[in-house]
Amino acid sequence: MKKKILITALTIMLFGSTLPVYAAPQYMQDGAVFDAEWYLEQNPDIAAAFPANVSPETLYQHYLMFGIKEGRTPYNIATFNPDDVLPYVGPTTIPTPITPSNLTPASSNNQNAQNYRWYNNYNWNWADTIKSYLYENADGGVTRVEYIDGKIIVEDYDNYFYLRSNRTIPMELSLWGGFFAGEKYNFFIFGQENPSQNNDAEVIRVVKYSKDWKRLGQTSLRGANTTVPFDAGSLRCAEYGDYLYIRTCHKMYTSPRDGKNHQANLTLAVRQSDMRLTDTYYIVMNNSVGYVSHSFNQFVLIDQERNIVTLDHGDAYPRSVVLMRYNNTKAGEDKFSGSVSSSSLLTFPGTIGDNYTGASIGGFAETANGYITALNYDTVNTGMRDIYIGYTSKDGLNSTLNGITALTGMLTPVLAPTGLDGGYLMWTDINGVFYYTRYADGGAVGAINTADAALSDCQPICHNGEVLWYVTSNTGPTFYKIDVTGMLSRIPANGQ
Repeated sequence: MKKKILITALTIMLFGSTLPVYAAPQYMQDGAVFDAEWYLEQNPDIAAAFPANVSPETLYQHYLMFGIKEGRTPYNIATFNPDDVLPYVGPTTIPTPITPSNLTPASSNNQNAQNYRWYNNYNWNWADTIKSYLYENADGGVTRVEYIDGKIIVEDYDNYFYLRSNRTIPMELSLWGGFFAGEKYNFFIFGQENPSQNNDAEVIRVVKYSKDWKRLGQTSLRGANTTVPFDAGSLRCAEYGDYLYIRTCHKMYTSPRDGKNHQANLTLAVRQSDMRLTDTYYIVMNNSVGYVSHSFNQFVLIDQERNIVTLDHGDAYPRSVVLMRYNNTKAGEDKFSGSVSSSSLLTFPGTIGDNYTGASIGGFAETANGYITALNYDTVNTGMRDIYIGYTSKDGLNSTLNGITALTGMLTPVLAPTGLDGGYLMWTDINGVFYYTRYADGGAVGAINTADAALSDCQPICHNGEVLWYVTSNTGPTFYKIDVTGMLSRIPANGQ
């Protein structure tokens, strides 16, 4: 039976590190016997992962969550004497004052926003643009960027998740596309409709900001066979050197064939130094050049070999979850367009162009030897979706898809990569239960754990060696983090 564990970091955050006060087996709060010193001595990998002043309570929670499953012992059974067991005394702490914040975090509601069209449902057919972002800032804390009700808010948090500064960024066009925190610059992508199908009309604008939020420049995409940018899909970015790559979607000009405005993916490359569009692809073509229609979710990454690799959720051409890798160019060059090699991880039954596929994609990441995809799928059309993890080898682009759950009603999953050796796969179910597990290169997963946590459209990042993301529920942000041992903590912004 899985144990639901929540390691609340608020006490330590407010009052400082817990002192080690153990030298023998002791009773824990639940009446069990645990010897923290023995646990560290017998498990040097755990000792290396925790600070020197780790508390017995924290080590005991690790034992409950992982140690039992891994066959670790809580005390020296061979020399155990009940008369030597110390009573439970609770943690001892040293106060460390933290300056309170006089700023109030912006309130929003992004919980479960990783799900397709979560606020209007729309039968979960397609994704939406991402509204919530998090990145490490130059002061050692993290910065929240979020699009909320027509406004862009930027909030800087210190390492204790206290809000230290904030600002707003103006919307420059009427449609929100997305945000990207690059190595040197920050970027916003805006759009506007083009109902008259004017080839000179601006449909997408990419705006460059410095890291201290000075507007530095822009570039625009005009016409581009686009009536509505970002329609029925998402937008994601990747960066290599001086180049920014944007993978998104659009509703196209009226088709002369059937008089309809079809939807497809759209890709562009921007040279950051002079904000010039160096390549774009938006015409109707076929899968051999990276075109997917309809494309209901879009991902892009630059792998270790400088390959531009994309993932799309198609319902027609092709009707599958399809990974594509560009053949004729490498990232860091002006041009990307040309032929692609592709691999379908999941082909959907049904009619070409039927918007319902019974699936949603939640994550895409590179590993040492391949690419990982996370999705949910209603295999037998019961309305109850399951979690799947896909693996596509770099050599040959051979894809496999493995089920993680069975007919249990799981929402869109999220991937949190921690390196080329793997990371975390996380999801929630229809009852709000949060699950997480490690994934490895090759797609293998570990034990599934539960915790008192939630997900949003904020892509988890690595911060101070831990996985970090935030969730709002008509509130300011609550930060969640998973440490190097796999333990999960919940930290409200400003300690509230």
